[in-house]
Order: sequence, then structure tokens, then C-alpha cells
Amino acid sequence: MLARHTLSSLLVTALVLAACKRGGAEDATSSSSGGVDAGGFDKSALLRAFGQCALDTYRDFETSAVELDASAARAVTEGTPAASDAARESWKKSIDAWQRAELFGFGPAALTTSPGGRDLRDPIYAWPLLNRCVIDQQLLDKVYDKPELATALVNSRGLGAAEYLLFYEGSDNACPATATMNSSGEWAALGAVEIATRKRAYARAIAADTLARSHELVAAWDPARGNFVAKLASAGPGSVFVSQQMAFNAVSNAFFYIDDFVKNMKLGKPAGFNPGCAAPPCVADVESPWAHRSKEHLKNNLVGFDRLLRGCQADGEGLGWDDLLTAVGDAALAKKLTAALGVSRGLLDALKEPTLEADLVTDAAGVKALYDSLRVIVVLLKTEFISVLDLELPKRVEGDND
Repeated sequence: MLARHTLSSLLVTALVLAACKRGGAEDATSSSSGGVDAGGFDKSALLRAFGQCALDTYRDFETSAVELDASAARAVTEGTPAASDAARESWKKSIDAWQRAELFGFGPAALTTSPGGRDLRDPIYAWPLLNRCVIDQQLLDKVYDKPELATALVNSRGLGAAEYLLFYEGSDNACPATATMNSSGEWAALGAVEIATRKRAYARAIAADTLARSHELVAAWDPARGNFVAKLASAGPGSVFVSQQMAFNAVSNAFFYIDDFVKNMKLGKPAGFNPGCAAPPCVADVESPWAHRSKEHLKNNLVGFDRLLRGCQADGEGLGWDDLLTAVGDAALAKKLTAALGVSRGLLDALKEPTLEADLVTDAAGVKALYDSLRVIVVLLKTEFISVLDLELPKRVEGDND
């Protein structure tokens, strides 16, 4: 394990030095509206490939959402342990599909302040925004049976809230003892059986809402409906993206999910490598505390990253960032990113405990090696990738010291 840690650390250092020789962080944040010369490479085709990949990924999620909706409904009507187990398994399929989609946070999934953004991501999965006390309060008030659920705070709905409702079997709540629901005795009066019944009903309402939102997201991209695939591919004056470079920047910004979300929040924070963990490891800060799927989430995030990097077809076929890098004369960087991704995936697979929580406790060296390997990818993105393609560094990661 020590050798694995040392090797990854040396690789980080070497790539940082190499990136600095190419121009450093100052060059990485510069940009121009025209982008870089890619010769005869068809940039529009690459943007279309990104869009089609997003649509295909969202369609996969939509399929899983159909199953989740049906199984969550059966859990309510049947009320049996077997039906509840089936709903949990369907949730796992849905969250796996969504974690792959997390890397496609451009266009309709993005915030409304972004080009083409319709803020369709957070109502489906708002992590790290989740407030168990709010969920418990709404469970008490049966908000899930009311139209208000559709406009409730995103930290109380979506797949994150569904995880808590489906997997946590305790009958306590996360609100303080001084909260009215506790001081008045309202929560205690429900009893364990009623709380479990309401959790199933709440999860079923979330599943239905999630299915509707998956339909909306697919429709936004579908060529026969909203056709955002074409809007991305036709970037230029008069379009949603006024230039191709603006469109590439939008995809690049989403690509950096691997930095602020994957490296920093999903792994760095619970491991204690980033601020927010006073006494490492902070196992309570993992992404999936009830279903214990945090490692699977990381694996699926890397699948989504690979689809953008190498292409969305099987075995990395199809157009991806690597093709644009090759077209502008830096095939070496494409190979370095692909190799670095392979190292991260290998190190993630090498964590042998059933859960990330257990790995954090028993294999600190392995977790550190994985974190360092992700830093390698991030350093390449923040320096060479941004510089070579004349892209802008996302504002949200500018202060991250890698």
C-alpha cells in the first residue's frame, strides 16, 4: 500500500512540473472567443457527439426511473419486505444511471444562469444539498401527498431524499429535541409502523416526480422535441451558444465535476484531505450514508468522465475530447488523461472493503493513493487541457490549490 501511495504522489509531482513548463496556471485561465485551430477537424460534429451522448445517458436514466416508479408504487400497495427490497434495488439502478449523467451538467441540466440552462439537475439529485430534518418534518406533515412537493426545497426531494426514505429503517428523526414536532410529541405519536408507512409513501411520490423530470430532461434533448442536441452542435451567432468556444466551455465546465465534486467533496472531505473534516476520517460525510453506495457513485462518475473524454460508444469509441486534442496537435495529452483515468479506476477497484466508509478506516493509504490519482487528472485539466484548448477555468474551482 505504501508503494502504491508513493507512486501516485510521484506521478502528481511530475505532472505538475510538466504542466508548469507548458505555461502554468495563468495561461490556463486565459481564453479567446475563437478557440484554437483544429485544422480540418469538425468541431460541430464533436459538439453533436457530446449532445447525443448526453441524450443517450439521460435516456438510460429515464428507463431506470420508470422501473423505480413502478417498484416504489408496489412497495406502498403491497407493504411487504420483498416489495421494499425491490424498490431499493430499483433505486440503485436509478442512482447508478444518474451518477453517470452527473458529468453532463451542461444545457438543460445546468442552472438557468447558464446558456440553455433550465435547472433540471437539482430536483432529480441535489447532493450535497440534503436536509434530513426537513424531510422528517415534511413526512410528518404529509407534504408528499400535496402539490407542494413539486416546489419543496430540493434538499428534501429527489434521489437523495429517496435514499434516506428507502434505506433508513430507524424511527427517530434528525430535528432537535426543541423542535415543535418533538416537544409537542407529534412525531412520537406516529409510532414506528406509521413512520415506515409514510416513508414508503414519500419515496413513492419522489419516484413519480423523478420520472416526470426524467421525461422533461430527455424531451429537452430529443431531436424530435426540444432538440438541444442540435442547439449545441449549431453553436454560433444567433444560437443559444453564440460561439463554438462558448459551447466547448460549457461542456468543459461540466467536465470539472471530477474536481470539485468527485475529488474534493466525495473523497477528499470524508478522508480529511480537504477542509470540513476536523478528525479524519469523517465517515458520516460520505455521499451515500444509508445505501452505502459511495464507491459505486465514484465508479459511475468516472464512467461519465470517460464518455466525454474518449467517446460514448462501447470501449471509448466515438468522438470525445481526446479527438479534439489530437486535432490541435496534442495527442500526448489525450494519452496522459486516458492513462491517468485508468490509474484512478484501477485504484478505486483496488479498495476491497464493501463500503467506502470501511475503506476510509482500514485502508487510508489506498484512499490517499486514489485521491492523489484524481489530483493528477485535475492538474492536467487545470493546466494543459485548459491551455491547449484555450478554455476558461470554471469559476467554482479557481481557488482550488492543485
